[in-house]
Amino acid sequence: MERLNISIDIACALDYLHHDSEIPVVHCDLKPTNILLDEDMTAKVGDFGLAKLLMEKRGTQSASITSSAHVLNGSVGYIPPEYGFGEKPSTGGDVYSFGVMLLEIFTGKSPTNESFNGEVNIVKWVEATFPDKVQLVLEPELLHINPEIPQDCLITIIGVGLSCTTHSPDCRISIRDALRNLKSAKHVFLKQLPIQQNKY
Repeated sequence: MERLNISIDIACALDYLHHDSEIPVVHCDLKPTNILLDEDMTAKVGDFGLAKLLMEKRGTQSASITSSAHVLNGSVGYIPPEYGFGEKPSTGGDVYSFGVMLLEIFTGKSPTNESFNGEVNIVKWVEATFPDKVQLVLEPELLHINPEIPQDCLITIIGVGLSCTTHSPDCRISIRDALRNLKSAKHVFLKQLPIQQNKY
């Protein structure tokens, strides 16, 4: 549950940046080392050194950036594929980075793990088990701590990660939809917990 709460916190922060900020903001470098946890394990998104303001009409994933200069923004393993082809930073790029991080949170594997090479990356590795064998890629410690996690919750969570990391940015879900689905998974999980454990 702690990992899911952290994921929801991060999605909430991105949702604000993308949809509720006066001018939409793209973080451009979302990764675990830029996520800060307070004493209550509430996640905060930090390090806005690469962030961009978008001059765009709301409701679109594409964007025009305030600066005309373009460099490859982000960190290896979390950079969306389109950035490598010269596309400008966009909310869809942040969504991709969030999806990679979500998969990392629940599998325990970094996208730069040495087992990933060539055509095999964390997304394709997880896709190969989805949805019926998704437990095969979950971090063993997660299943040990929460053996009662319902299969449908796991499928929803991992499904969000995969929906965020589709190759085409136009096919990715928005961070708002990702947040909604993660909250739904949490709701289902809490409903199935014994009453005495339901304190989240």
